[in-house]
Amino acid sequence: MTSAILETKRVILRRFEESDAPALGVAMRDSNITETTMFGPPARTAEEGTAQALERIADFSAHWHRHGFGIFGAFDKNTEAMIGYCGLRHLDEFDGDLHISTMVDRPYWLGGLAMEIFRRNLEHAFLDLDFAVVYGTARTIQMASVHGMEKCGFSRLPDRKLRDWPVYYYECRREAFLARHVLHLNQRIADMDPDFQPQPAPASANDGRLATQVLASDPAWPWHFGGSRSQGSRRPRRNAFATAAARLAASNLARMLRR
Repeated sequence: MTSAILETKRVILRRFEESDAPALGVAMRDSNITETTMFGPPARTAEEGTAQALERIADFSAHWHRHGFGIFGAFDKNTEAMIGYCGLRHLDEFDGDLHISTMVDRPYWLGGLAMEIFRRNLEHAFLDLDFAVVYGTARTIQMASVHGMEKCGFSRLPDRKLRDWPVYYYECRREAFLARHVLHLNQRIADMDPDFQPQPAPASANDGRLATQVLASDPAWPWHFGGSRSQGSRRPRRNAFATAAARLAASNLARMLRR
């Protein structure tokens, strides 16, 4: 089973416990949340909200036991208040596709916390768990979710339905996420440290020490994930190298930020 605790600058991500049900139950009573993340009506009372939260926590826990990973509850590092949740799960409605699910309670909609926990779970999916692709959905009214996914490298697929609701359907491949995420992490470090100087990509998979400041200053490096058709047979080798280098770079940069 994978680590049951992740961290960001402001958030602790851990598995839900039954004692978290009253806090999660508050979100169960907000129609803006239940209709976009759970595709159902809100609870009418605090008791009903807590009961629904207990069912949801049991469902999350069952996924953890079956697969060794799952949904994390998101809690403020300073106050320990519940912010929401984010994590990975297989959705039967979509033939078992691996999806990332995120919910942020209304008091925390501003300030970038949703993207903070979303990115951290994608790091976990691609760097720790070594998945090749993750899927995401959004109601057609959830443009903030759509923009967040596209910012992280998700590409839109044909629209689908979830419990009779039309949804945008997205996929994110590891290479697409890493291409953007290394640049994002480098920029975050540069914002904190004016002396930080990203280095160009190494010339081969074993060249140099692959230090933490790689790839971002090379204007050609995102090409390694796509390239033009004229580049032909060079693409698989370059794709494999760029993916490996970016994985190490993203891991090292992320550790720098969490020191």
